[in-house]
Formats: sequence, structure tokens, C-alpha cells
Amino acid sequence: MCGAMKPSKELHDLLTGRVAWDDAHDAIRSWARKPIYDAAKVILTEPGRGERRNKLGRIPAAIRPHVEAEVKRLWAMK
Repeated sequence: MCGAMKPSKELHDLLTGRVAWDDAHDAIRSWARKPIYDAAKVILTEPGRGERRNKLGRIPAAIRPHVEAEVKRLWAMK
């Protein structure tokens, strides 16, 4: 798939769940780590566990496990 589309379109498709993580090119997955980190930081700004779960629930299912793992990683560093 890489090369057939613009890299920004591939990143968008990955982050919106149109493309599965395993189907994305390694470079696109690497590029996605920053938006995943940013999403995790936003989720962690919520004061309560319920609010954090609600925000996490709005993340597309295909990318949610990666955001959740980043949330857990950042939470452990608190």
C-alpha cells in the first residue's frame, strides 16, 4: 500500500481505523506514534477514571489498544 497513496493519507487511514495496524507500512506506524502519544496525554488530562475511559472509548477500535498501552505507560511514569 505504501507508495500508492500519499503518506499523510496513509497515516490518516491508520489513525481513523480504515487500515489495520498490521497492514500499515512500518514507516507509517512509526509516524503514528506521535499522534498516539498526544492522544494518550489528552486522555490523562481527564480527572476521573470514567472520563478517561469515555475518551478512550472514542478512539477507533483499530488504534485503541495502542493508545491504551501508551496511557498505561505514561500513567506508570507519574
